[in-house]
Amino acid sequence: MNRLTKKFIGLRIMYAPLRWYKLLFHRSSHLRVSGWRRSLRERKPVDAEGQPLPWMNYAVIALLKERLKKDMRLFEYGCGYSTLFYAERVGSVTAVEYDATWLARIKEIAPDNVRLIHQSADVDGAYCRTVHTGNERYDVVIVDGRDRVHCVQQAMEALTPRGVLLLDDSHREAYRKGLQHALAQDFRVLHFEGLKPTGTDHERTTLLYRPDNCFDI
Repeated sequence: MNRLTKKFIGLRIMYAPLRWYKLLFHRSSHLRVSGWRRSLRERKPVDAEGQPLPWMNYAVIALLKERLKKDMRLFEYGCGYSTLFYAERVGSVTAVEYDATWLARIKEIAPDNVRLIHQSADVDGAYCRTVHTGNERYDVVIVDGRDRVHCVQQAMEALTPRGVLLLDDSHREAYRKGLQHALAQDFRVLHFEGLKPTGTDHERTTLLYRPDNCFDI
C-alpha cells in the first residue's frame, strides 16, 4: 500500500466521527429534520415539531403530505397517530381497530371528522370487510392493521374509480399474495422505502394505483 493510499484511508477514518456527529446532531441532519430523533425520544411517531405521523417510512410520508387533499375520503385499517395525521389533511377518516383499549385512547384525541369502528381481529371475516360498512367509497385506503392480504382484496372493491391503496410493510413475505392480487386486477405498484419514525430497519410501503388516480401518478 503506497503512502498516498494510506493517507487517504487515514483521512476517512479521522473524519468518520465528525460525520456520525453531524448525522445525529446537526440542525440540517435528516434524522433531526424528519423528526426521527424526537420520535425516538418520545417513543411515538411524530415530526420535528411533535406533530403526529403515520408509522411508515419517511418517503411515503412525504408523498402523503403532498398528495392528500381536503375533498378526499380515507379508510384506515388500524388507527393511531396516523389517524390524526390523515384527519388534518382529508375531509373524513374512517378507521377500524381491533384493540378496544387503544381505540378508546385515540377516540379521546381524534377530531370530529374521524369515525372509529371497533371490530375484533379475524381472518377473512368481519374485520377485513369493515371497509364496506355504510356502502361508502373511498379515495384512499390504508392497509396497516391485521389480516392485510384479505384487507387489500376487500379494499379494492371499496375504492372510488380514482382511488388508491397503500400497503405498509409490503416487503414481508406474508403480504406477497396481496400484491399479486392487485397486479392481477390491473393495479400498478410503486414502492417507497426507508426509515420509519422510531425505527432502525429499512422498511417498505407500496402504493397500489390505476391510471387517472387521485394522487395524479
